[in-house]
Amino acid sequence: MVLTITLNPAIDKTIELEKLVPKSLNKVLCIHQDIGGKGINVSRVLRTLGTDSSALGFIAGQAGRFIEEKMNTLAIHTAFVEIEGETRTNLKIFDQSEKEITEINELGASATEEDLMKLIEVLSAKISSGTIVVLSGSAPKSLGDDVYEKLTSRSKALGAKVFLDVDGNWFSQGIKAKPNFIKPNKSELELYFGDKIDNEDQMVKAILHFLELGIEYVFVTLGTEGAYFGSNAFIYKMDPLKVEAHSSVGAGDAFVGAIVHAICEELDVESMLKLAVATSAGAVTTIGTNPPEYGWIEAHFDKVKLKKINLGGQS
Repeated sequence: MVLTITLNPAIDKTIELEKLVPKSLNKVLCIHQDIGGKGINVSRVLRTLGTDSSALGFIAGQAGRFIEEKMNTLAIHTAFVEIEGETRTNLKIFDQSEKEITEINELGASATEEDLMKLIEVLSAKISSGTIVVLSGSAPKSLGDDVYEKLTSRSKALGAKVFLDVDGNWFSQGIKAKPNFIKPNKSELELYFGDKIDNEDQMVKAILHFLELGIEYVFVTLGTEGAYFGSNAFIYKMDPLKVEAHSSVGAGDAFVGAIVHAICEELDVESMLKLAVATSAGAVTTIGTNPPEYGWIEAHFDKVKLKKINLGGQS
């Protein structure tokens, strides 16, 4: 079983412009509205790949109920805890001429410690041996920096494996609970270490740091430069696929969803990595925050190039 947790879901409203011109009138070419939040995005990708999941987290107000209804129409099981306030709406502005996206994200509804305890009760009732819990995205500031550390500890204590994909203090605190799998991007790693990562040797050293902490799988995404994967057995560099990009929003969630699917299906490591890169690349080509079609992923799977790196640093 896979459980995704989204503490700060959203309705993602994407507007497309021919060209974004600051301090000027900008005419909208088209508008797309999707349900969002990183855990919800992961559940949608899992659905595309054929793995069932249950989406947990907080929803609030009319927007929250809209998200729950939409998830149900996608045949994704939900077990949200309703809180006071209103679920946020995030604005994504896509500049067609530059192929760039500008994001304006709201803070979202506040949650109380009582709300968190209700969610932990729901989570605890659903966990069984072998469950994978995906913790990803931002959280209400009211819950503090250690909220993901708490959720990781609780999930692992009940026998689940945890995939942590968060940033900033949530990441540095969450790491203390030793999640099984993590996926920072390069900028998040640099923030964590307080230093630049400019070459492959430095990247390998960063990955080894987390492996030495007891984390099983370390993934680092680099956007258009590909990704890295490390375990106690080996480290891989994944080359990016060259695609016609439409929006990078949701690409990291697609990567996570593909990895979780591969783990559930017990795919070999190289198949897992190829699937992750192909799924993430496919997400870049879609409009809004939608996952790619399965046929697109399948057609690009064998185009992914991998390079194995010996732990001594030589390829």
